[in-house]
Amino acid sequence: MSKLTDDILSSVDIVDVISRHVSLKRAGSNYSGCCPFHNEKTASFMVSPQKQIFKCFGCGKGGNVFTFVQEYEKIDFWDVIKLLAKDANIDITKYDVDSKKLDHYADEKEKIKRIHKLAQQFFVDALEKSSEAKTYLQEKRKLDTETIHHFGVWFAPDSSYDLWNFLKGKWFSDNDLIQSSLIKPSKNSDFYTFFKKRITFPIFDTMNNIIGFSARVLDPNDTPKYLNSSEHPAFEKSKILYGLNWAKQHISQFGYLIVVEWQMDVIALHRLGFPVAVATSGTSLTEEHIKILKRYTDTVYFLFDGDSAGQNATQRALSLAYQQDLFPKQLILPKPYKDADDLANSPSGKEHFAQILQEAEDGFSAVFSYIRTQYDITSPIDKQKILNILFGLVQKINNISLQQHYIQLISDTLHSPFEFTRSQYKQYSQNEGKTHGRQKQQQSTLYQPSRELLFAALFYQDFFEQHQETPTLWSMLLALKEFFLTLDNNPLTPLLETKDQEIITSLNQHQLRWEKEFDLKTEEKKIQLIKQTLGQTIKSLIQQTLKNPHLSHEQKQQLLTLNKDFSK
Repeated sequence: MSKLTDDILSSVDIVDVISRHVSLKRAGSNYSGCCPFHNEKTASFMVSPQKQIFKCFGCGKGGNVFTFVQEYEKIDFWDVIKLLAKDANIDITKYDVDSKKLDHYADEKEKIKRIHKLAQQFFVDALEKSSEAKTYLQEKRKLDTETIHHFGVWFAPDSSYDLWNFLKGKWFSDNDLIQSSLIKPSKNSDFYTFFKKRITFPIFDTMNNIIGFSARVLDPNDTPKYLNSSEHPAFEKSKILYGLNWAKQHISQFGYLIVVEWQMDVIALHRLGFPVAVATSGTSLTEEHIKILKRYTDTVYFLFDGDSAGQNATQRALSLAYQQDLFPKQLILPKPYKDADDLANSPSGKEHFAQILQEAEDGFSAVFSYIRTQYDITSPIDKQKILNILFGLVQKINNISLQQHYIQLISDTLHSPFEFTRSQYKQYSQNEGKTHGRQKQQQSTLYQPSRELLFAALFYQDFFEQHQETPTLWSMLLALKEFFLTLDNNPLTPLLETKDQEIITSLNQHQLRWEKEFDLKTEEKKIQLIKQTLGQTIKSLIQQTLKNPHLSHEQKQQLLTLNKDFSK
């Protein structure tokens, strides 16, 4: 084996292998790029062509080309050997690698893969013997022979012992078969086949090794609808995506991946001409799944069912994706299509799906649109429920600009001033999504009128003209507003879009309550409360504007003076 590994190392270039997965740039005698094993924006991943090694100074991973491929593809060492040998046009059979040495490298995982490969042969024969299963696949599911063979969709017969007897005849022990999860022990110390009278979908790793099965009922009255292999050494559900072994061959052409719910959805999109779909098997989308998706592309679409369960799955998946700086879009199938399989069986399914892709909606916006149909936004309680869901998503985003963008979207859609919505979000974040205590609720209620009053003062000229009795405060705010309006890139523009007539009509009432609760009989107290409430926001706007490289010296001085006046 050492001769084989040495020949492979001398025949492949680590830079060439890694550059297929990582964008590398020359950095002196080495190459650098962003590490594929953890999230980073500044390149700390180095590859040395002289030493034929890689090293990430961020997460600490490093090694030779074998290490990289094994870690990146999540495959066994022997699979790495076969992959790189093929890449280097090296014939493994010419090396002194006998069965004993092979067994040394082919550990429990390899044994389980051999068991699953043999089980697949058994399911192939079972389909040929079952006219009922063939009729189901060809007539009900509209799968032609080529599709059935490509995806390995076969049949587990209605027998408790046939598969067990078949695999025992291949010299596997009962423990081996139990570990594979294909055979289960019964209460009377007997054994039985886990998959019975079901259509079987083999689950492949990225090296096209069968490592598990998902099986769907043939009889719609049977339950559960789907059964999946239990986890074992070769099958970690949180790290396996059904269909990725096929999809990864087409990602460079299409530039994206589509995450669906079921195996039949993956097959349906292949039939429609979009062979870039993947699905989980027996588990929800996990953080590991998201990391795997991101290795291949930053452009991801979610296509989940439109019911409440599918929408909940979308929200959870978005939450995980946002934490990994991945921002998927959501695909929505129009009526009357129930799922991708239904679409694949329609005459114009391909054209319809291409149009659906073009109309894909930002994931956050799609979730927002859905939950607005589930709650009454005129109800304060329902409105808070909506905010809790949306704030929970915003909180997972690492980018402040994007957080602000979505808070602005919430503000616009719910007709609430941006500053008030942002303040609610800050309170939500500080309380880790928990309901505020009574004291904080009262404080928020009392401060709300001052926010609305300030927004009106900044944005509504009519309101300015009605409140000349406090000339110092309003002239200061008016000067600030007029200054911003002279700029080409006005930082208030997003806020100007939040105009809400309801605020104007209720301002007098707010001001009366404001003055009564805080005893604001003097202009000084009003200024003090506004500064206390939104002073930091005003200062932030000023600091943001000062960074504008197009400001003239006079404009900077004017803005600094306004900042100084407001800070007094």
